[in-house]
Amino acid sequence: MFRNRLLLRSALSVLLAFPALTVMAEVANAQAEVFRIERVEPLPSETSLPECLDATIGSQVGTEATTLQVVDTGKTFHIAGTGTLTYTVTFSDGRYVTGLAVEHFTINANAPLSVSTVAITESRRIFSAEGEPVGKVKIHAVSHITFQDANENGDPDPGEVRVAIDRFFFTCI
Repeated sequence: MFRNRLLLRSALSVLLAFPALTVMAEVANAQAEVFRIERVEPLPSETSLPECLDATIGSQVGTEATTLQVVDTGKTFHIAGTGTLTYTVTFSDGRYVTGLAVEHFTINANAPLSVSTVAITESRRIFSAEGEPVGKVKIHAVSHITFQDANENGDPDPGEVRVAIDRFFFTCI
C-alpha cells in the first residue's frame, strides 16, 4: 500500500520543488538559499494491505506528514526529508490493522550528477474483530539511484544510470 504511494509522493514533492530550484539557481548569488516544506494530508479512504493479508479493500483513516528541507547554492542542491504515515484500516469482517510508516529521503544534485536515496520502514499490527492482536508485519524498502546525465538533457538515457538499487521486503510475524 504505502510503498508506491509514499515513493510517488516523494517524487512529486521533488518535482514540484524542482522548478522553484531552477529559478532559484538562476538568481542565486554565492549565498545558499534554504527553505522548508511541511504538510499533512489525509490518506485515501480505502486501501488494501496485501503484505501478509489478502487484497481485500478496507476503510482507511490516517494521515501522511511530510517535512523536507531544500538547500540551493546556485550550482548544487540538496533535498532531505521525512514522510510519516499513521493509519488504521478496518475490514468488513471486523478485522483491523494499525500502522506506522517512516520514510527518509535525500536527493543531491551537482549537474550533471544526481544521487537519490529513499529508506522506508513500516510496522503494522493486525487485530481480530474482537480486538485481539493476531499478527505483525514489518516492511522495509530501499531505493538508491546515481544518475550521470552525460548529455545534460535531464532524461536518463542508456548508460547514464550508474547505480540503481530497489529492494522491498516484508516479514509476517
